[in-house]
Amino acid sequence: MIKTSLISPYPAVRLLFFVCAGIIAGLYVSLSIFIWIAVSLVCVLLLCALLFPGLKKPMTERRLSLPAVLAYGFFVFSSFGAYSDYAYRYVASDTVLKQLDKEALLYGKVISRPRISAKGAQWILEVREVFADGETRKTSGNVKVFMRLYDGEQPDVETGDMIRIKGWPKRIPDAANPGDFDAHDYYWKQGVHAELYCRGPWMMRNYGLDENDFFEGLLVRPVRRYLSGSIDALVPSGHERQFLKGIFLGERELLDRTVYRRFQAAGTAHVLAISGLHVGLIVVAMLIMMQRLRTTVAGRWMVFLLIAVVLLVYCSVTGNAPSVRRASIMAIVLIGGAATGRQSFPLNSLAAADLVILSLDPLELFSAGFLMTNAAVASIILLYPLLSKPSANWKGMMGVVFRPVWNAFSVSLAAIIGVSPVIAWFFGTFSLAGLLANLPVVFLVSCMLYAMLPAFVFNLFLPGLAVYPASSAWFFAKAALGATEFFGSQQWAVVQMQPDVFGIIVYYVAILAALYFLHLEKPAFVMITMLFAANYFVWTPVLRADNPLPAFVKVAVGKGTSFLCSVSGSSILIDAGSKPYHQKTISRQMRRYGVNRLDAAVQFDSPDSLVSAIDASNHMLSNDKHLKLSSFMIARLDKNLLKLWTSDGSSLLIAANLNALMGLDTEHSDRIVVNVKRFGIEEYRQLESWLDRVRPRECVVLSSSQLKDKDRGLLEHLAGKREEMTVDDIYNL
Repeated sequence: MIKTSLISPYPAVRLLFFVCAGIIAGLYVSLSIFIWIAVSLVCVLLLCALLFPGLKKPMTERRLSLPAVLAYGFFVFSSFGAYSDYAYRYVASDTVLKQLDKEALLYGKVISRPRISAKGAQWILEVREVFADGETRKTSGNVKVFMRLYDGEQPDVETGDMIRIKGWPKRIPDAANPGDFDAHDYYWKQGVHAELYCRGPWMMRNYGLDENDFFEGLLVRPVRRYLSGSIDALVPSGHERQFLKGIFLGERELLDRTVYRRFQAAGTAHVLAISGLHVGLIVVAMLIMMQRLRTTVAGRWMVFLLIAVVLLVYCSVTGNAPSVRRASIMAIVLIGGAATGRQSFPLNSLAAADLVILSLDPLELFSAGFLMTNAAVASIILLYPLLSKPSANWKGMMGVVFRPVWNAFSVSLAAIIGVSPVIAWFFGTFSLAGLLANLPVVFLVSCMLYAMLPAFVFNLFLPGLAVYPASSAWFFAKAALGATEFFGSQQWAVVQMQPDVFGIIVYYVAILAALYFLHLEKPAFVMITMLFAANYFVWTPVLRADNPLPAFVKVAVGKGTSFLCSVSGSSILIDAGSKPYHQKTISRQMRRYGVNRLDAAVQFDSPDSLVSAIDASNHMLSNDKHLKLSSFMIARLDKNLLKLWTSDGSSLLIAANLNALMGLDTEHSDRIVVNVKRFGIEEYRQLESWLDRVRPRECVVLSSSQLKDKDRGLLEHLAGKREEMTVDDIYNL
């Protein structure tokens, strides 16, 4: 049995367990919200019945019984189950979802900072009314807006502005391939239910700042403009200025894409997200400046309120990014606990901050940032004392010189141990370089932040003096970029890996079990736990068969389609997308199905340069008419037609579009696959007539992700009438 002394200081941790379990159940258990509410009410009544007899006893004799504790836990569980179910599944009756797929004029408030890219600007609009079909209606809901920009145009819009914008609201698309980023689910959990494409700035009218948003007008905008203007005035143009703006203002999109990818490869991209590091440095600087005020209870509360106000303003200045919001809430909870004068435990304070965050938004539990923040901070709290313990015995010069370095490395190592499985789960990579790169990069970024803070202060009164700390910040920024470039450019910097859920659970359970046995001073059990975990991770990939590659796999790449084929033991890739980065999508799907090598890469619609860049034993480019190997043969019948014969005599015809298929009146392939990007009444009649005329044994129609809902409905209607026709059912070919 776990000792009471081990868990008694962590009531917030115990409560967090029931909260997280309830949120997960509310999302994944198919129960009506009314059932959740009914269970919650029953638990409340049961809890009251169990507590009532104890009210007659003196306060010192009152004890919570186990049934009362369980009743309270299940009350919390069912309450958050209802809360998450409501947050995820229920939308208002006047939602903007009723205006999808038709031109509309939306009026609302910009609630996120516009993010500018090479193609345009993107922000979130809180819709308040919509004009469509000749009438204006009150509407609610958030929409992701993308405005196309040309020739270096800048959007005339800021957070808090009231705008009217014209475009076509659409449903945010799902993941294009299994395991890919699911934009629809991601934005839905953030309360964003649709997207709108705007052709240019001339389709929008800005009415200025919301007249009721005094906080934005009096504090947030002046501070944001002052910080941005100070960086522009004090720091020379270049990557260093972009880096500083990304760090202080959250404008990561200004950073060159090559530089950003180097940060990702080096495992240091977290310094670009305004989060615990930046908020922590601001809080530490304020605590140092107001140290004298913290000697009294009133002074501690004054410091707490000042820090809370500063962090509230800073959150808004950086566009209310989820990462800085989480870090700010955690910092406020920790400082608030210290202001009470009571003994606090970091792990319990972290759990208390999580309770506040999840009470505001239960779906935050599923965000990558929330999980990574908690994994890193909890790991530092639990592992840092063990990792830094050896340095306590270092004496003399060794202790003076190497102890700070080792302790800093211990913090970085503890964070990486905790957060690596989460990163691998969400992004499919693990950065080996991060083990070494974080130490110098985090140190240099911290120095840069501390150098730039006085520059902001001096620029108010003595702009000439502000140049000196700003120059130091520029130097540290350049050094941080140089260190990142060095580590990120190494061939061994990144390892591709994609753990499953059970593997992640085994990883964290093994760490917690080892820490528990260390607490009990049982090193033998620690070794057994570590060996058990090591055996699981070594033998599971050997014993578990990879997902077998189906005969035919569709891989959506941009607006096009590639195909992975398995023929008599050979693996074939047909097409490689239209951009070089589409190869990452193809590689991810290859790993998913256990394809380690390709026997052939075939050009169909992609440029030859992309197909030839694929690592394959054979290549069939646009000028090649056929490719023959021992297990299969491919022939190019036409620019838009490919035919594949296998060693068992069966055949497969692939058509790029319906027009290519219509020209074949005597095709006798066993199976036919055709891409469809548009399917109206005319296409319906053409395909039905062709099927009647040719009568193929099997015809699979692959619908484009851009296919409209009404076109998809027609396609599925025809498939329902024809036994030989299926839609997107390529896995049984």
